[in-house]
Amino acid sequence: MERRTKETRVTFSFTVGEANKLMTADTLELPKHTQLVKGLQLISDYPDKLYYRGSQRIEIGGEELFPDGFDSKLLMSSLSVAPKERFFELGDVLPGDLLIKVRYQDKDHSSVAFGEGYKVSLVILIEEGI
Repeated sequence: MERRTKETRVTFSFTVGEANKLMTADTLELPKHTQLVKGLQLISDYPDKLYYRGSQRIEIGGEELFPDGFDSKLLMSSLSVAPKERFFELGDVLPGDLLIKVRYQDKDHSSVAFGEGYKVSLVILIEEGI
């Protein structure tokens, strides 16, 4: 049987440049041949800042998957986990209009200072038609 789909990882990144700021990214778009969204993960160049300071709301294809204030630490994975298993499994989410909307909130935390800021990347595991 001929395979008509492939798994692909799509990465969207943004920089958190100000402490205690709400950031909105609503122009992120999945590839046009996306059939299913299977999982996602959050990573950062400063994982401790993302872990302690971050929360977000994530919407894919018009469907809210994670509400405002959802802790970033719940969507992260350590390096000791196999790469394929680092994704938060979503099941099979239909991509809808292919748009991804993220509202990311940075908040002060006593365990880690803001410093010079940090980069957050949202990695999405999709099934794509070929």
